[in-house]
Amino acid sequence: GDIRDLIAERGATRALLAGHDWGAAVAWITAMAHPEAVERLAILNVPHPRRMVEALRQPGRQLARSWYMFFFQLPWVPEQAVRAGDWRAFRHGFEHDARPGAFTPADIDRYREAWSQPDAPTAMINYYRASMRRPPSSSSISPVQAPTLVIWGERDRHLGAELAEPHREDVPRLERVVRLPDASHWVQHDEPERVSGLLIDFFKH
Repeated sequence: GDIRDLIAERGATRALLAGHDWGAAVAWITAMAHPEAVERLAILNVPHPRRMVEALRQPGRQLARSWYMFFFQLPWVPEQAVRAGDWRAFRHGFEHDARPGAFTPADIDRYREAWSQPDAPTAMINYYRASMRRPPSSSSISPVQAPTLVIWGERDRHLGAELAEPHREDVPRLERVVRLPDASHWVQHDEPERVSGLLIDFFKH
């Protein structure tokens, strides 16, 4: 209900909602739980919750790609691991996964500053701990009523491109799945003009 409450705080009843990564996970849940608050929904590089749960419950490439989600269930150890080498594991995602230049040294310094705040690593990792310990049940997944756009960078190392397309019964008003073959998980940084144009066109309707 946090997003719904933020919308109300701004004096609105509905919003055009877009999200990437954990923001996209929150956007999916908001659209399902509070359909009255979401006018249109845009998702960047995170699968619908049902697709993700299905992928993690069967052997296959996605289970292997998601190894870090299971590692993050351990106490204490993940926090030490992500701090190692001046946040090497986190920096790698920006410096090697995204297109060269997508993140400037100044960008990475800002992220490093945020990661270094007291208890920040635990706060970040707790998203994964909570999601694995209380995954969405079938009864909690209701159809997304809002018109929906999915934008997917197909060079995502952690989320397979096969997860981009949600089940039609879960997203009956899916308008488009736009696949960007040369973009990584950081799709909006790799192709900012293309992604911005897609979002503007979608939200104008």
